[in-house]
Amino acid sequence: MKIAIISDIHSNLEALHAVLRKIEKEKVEAVVNLGDIVGYNASPDECITEIRRCATISVSGNHDAAVYDLASRESFNVFANMAIRWTQSKLSEQNAEYLKNLPFFTILWDRFIACHGTLKSNDSYIVKPFQARRMFNAMRRDYKSIRICFFGHTHRQAVWVRDVRGKVQQLNPHETTLILDPEKMYLINPGSVGQPRQNDWRASFIIFEPDETKITFHLVPYDLYKAQQKILKSGLPSFLAERLAEGV
Repeated sequence: MKIAIISDIHSNLEALHAVLRKIEKEKVEAVVNLGDIVGYNASPDECITEIRRCATISVSGNHDAAVYDLASRESFNVFANMAIRWTQSKLSEQNAEYLKNLPFFTILWDRFIACHGTLKSNDSYIVKPFQARRMFNAMRRDYKSIRICFFGHTHRQAVWVRDVRGKVQQLNPHETTLILDPEKMYLINPGSVGQPRQNDWRASFIIFEPDETKITFHLVPYDLYKAQQKILKSGLPSFLAERLAEGV
């Protein structure tokens, strides 16, 4: 079995299409979306429609929630706020309702967890060891049989691992394949499809093969210029177009 794990599309249809073409070649059996379909870029309605068509499972990101929940925007910077206000006017009623009904996290096949930020919040980050340790502790307390959690939100590919002694460390996963140790616990981030922040403009995602406990990280080029031109023509801030090329 092969499962594609994607996250943080952020209304970038060109990046999403490139990733889905790659996924199709991989002959996956399921697509799991870790949230933030919308925000920042210029094709929100089209991206939701595409995810509704292709994703087996989706969870809510903080930008998805901000479309219908004003309180979710309290931590947003000015660019994120502008993009969400613009997005609200572009969504069909059905797609807006789809975002509203997404769960904050879900259990996959009774074996894995999928969330956007953490189990407690879709706006919490896992970027430091103490944050990863807190997440591992929550998994051990509330989901004792589950050893793997897929998360997004940081826009960076990442793997955190906890060994049997409780030691937590971060691995460097870029463009590589990892065989997971069944005795260890893992927090795995596929990176961002539509707005990477790892100084690389390419769209990122992972293929997970649970029977072999193997994950493979992918970086996919897409029509960056077209995505940028859509942003500029939409009236969204030009900074949002510029940052795509920088991968920040």
